[in-house]
Amino acid sequence: MQVSGSREQNLARLREESYVIEPGRKFEVDYFRPEDAVGVTRLYHAVYGEMFPVDSVYDADELIRINEGDDMFQVVGRTSNGDVVGLYALFKSAPSNKIMEGGSWIVHPDYRGTSLGLRLVSKIHNNPPEHIGLEALFGQSVCDYATPQKLVKRFNAKPCAFEIEAMPPRPGDEDSYGRISLLDSFLFLHNHPDEVYLPDRYDSQLRDLYEFTGLDRKLQRDQDAEKAAAADGETALSTNAFDGVGLLKVEVETVGRDFAESLAEVLREHGDMSAYHLFIPLWRPGSSMVVEAARREGFFFGGLLPLWFDRDALLLQKLAETPDFSKPCLYLDGSRELLDMVEADWKTVQYGD
Repeated sequence: MQVSGSREQNLARLREESYVIEPGRKFEVDYFRPEDAVGVTRLYHAVYGEMFPVDSVYDADELIRINEGDDMFQVVGRTSNGDVVGLYALFKSAPSNKIMEGGSWIVHPDYRGTSLGLRLVSKIHNNPPEHIGLEALFGQSVCDYATPQKLVKRFNAKPCAFEIEAMPPRPGDEDSYGRISLLDSFLFLHNHPDEVYLPDRYDSQLRDLYEFTGLDRKLQRDQDAEKAAAADGETALSTNAFDGVGLLKVEVETVGRDFAESLAEVLREHGDMSAYHLFIPLWRPGSSMVVEAARREGFFFGGLLPLWFDRDALLLQKLAETPDFSKPCLYLDGSRELLDMVEADWKTVQYGD
């Protein structure tokens, strides 16, 4: 059968095929093989229908191509007759070459009462690919229920950042739970020393998080912010807009005296978003000036993102609507303390110190 084409062609083919995955078969957990590609497209179609926003998951040839490189590693649950009934993956979601995100965790409804889900995650987390030199695995737990955090705890990952109401409501759920928060956790494979500059405003919070993670860092106070920022010349920001989820990500590449004006311009250009995330490098002096300028625009503390740029970053966030900090379900050790940090800083931004 032909297995590649446009999104519309791939969906039409899956729709016409109407393939039914047989329940109750024995299965194995194994790394992706090219012959699994069609089965992966069928699994996405069986679980998500035609609503998944990434075109490649319905394109078997594209799945094979992506798995041939180092940007994604998929593990599948494969039945005795070759059906793919489960999936988990490592993939690049940050600019770093030292971390990859674990996700795309899917189990076919007829196999959710089995050990498949845990076995998929264990296959990668216990034996991550060595040849690409990862120092950490990164994961995001939705916080409208606690099950994803229970899996994170099993692998001893550390929650480091809270993305408040970063995702849209689940389909059909707009009037109940509402927008969904994400808890960012890291599983550290290696602990190499580094040096970071802590902005005055968040010195205490970041020291607490570094102590909690146990990362080997020389913690410096960011005392020469204005001088360092001026020396770097003009500000450079990169943006990535996720219109479907109402999220704008802004990465600080270089800091200059015009940072406040540059950030304000970006916000004006993307004024229709529900959430804004600002990623600030901590290995360069100047973070204090960036933090204070961002707070004047409504940004508040999000947390620590170790190795995000190959080196550590600070996450700040801004929301278009008033968040409800009582909604996130918490299970992981340290998650309550982290959420309290985030909420307390949101209040100081809204109401003053």
